[in-house]
Amino acid sequence: MGKTSPTKSSKAQNATSQKPSSTSALKKEAAVLKDTSLAVLSRELGALDKHSGLMLGMYLNVPNTTIVNIANAASDDGYSDVTDRTRIDTTQKILLTWKDSWKDMRPKIKEREKVKELARAVTEMGKSEMASVITEKHADNAELTADAFTGLTS
Repeated sequence: MGKTSPTKSSKAQNATSQKPSSTSALKKEAAVLKDTSLAVLSRELGALDKHSGLMLGMYLNVPNTTIVNIANAASDDGYSDVTDRTRIDTTQKILLTWKDSWKDMRPKIKEREKVKELARAVTEMGKSEMASVITEKHADNAELTADAFTGLTS
C-alpha cells in the first residue's frame, strides 16, 4: 500500500525528463524591455524633438533603411510635419523593431546585455539621466514609468 505504482513512478519520471534543459527556454524578459516600458520610453524620447526616435534607432544599430521606412510610413505627408503622437508611435515602432531583431540576430545574448545596449544608446544621445533611470529600473527588476523620468534635465 505504501509503494508507488509503476504508472505513477513512470509518469513522474517522464514529467521530469520533459523539462527544458537549457536556461534560454526559461529566460525571462527584462522588465525595462517589456513593450509597456518601451512605450513609456518612446513617449519620453518622442516628446523631445522630432528626430530623437530616429537617432535612437541609429544608435541601436537598426538598419537605416528600416528607420527610413518606418518614418515614411508614419505619415502620408512625410516626417517633417508630424504630430507628437506620430513621433511617439514612430519611436515605439523603432524600439520594438530593435527588440525583435535580437530574437533573430543574437538569440543567445542575455537580457542585461540588451539593457546595456539600450542605456548606451540613450547616453550617446546625450540623455545620461534617462540612461541612469533605465539602468536603475533594470537593477530593481521594475518596468519604466513616466514618473521615473519626471524632472530630468538631460
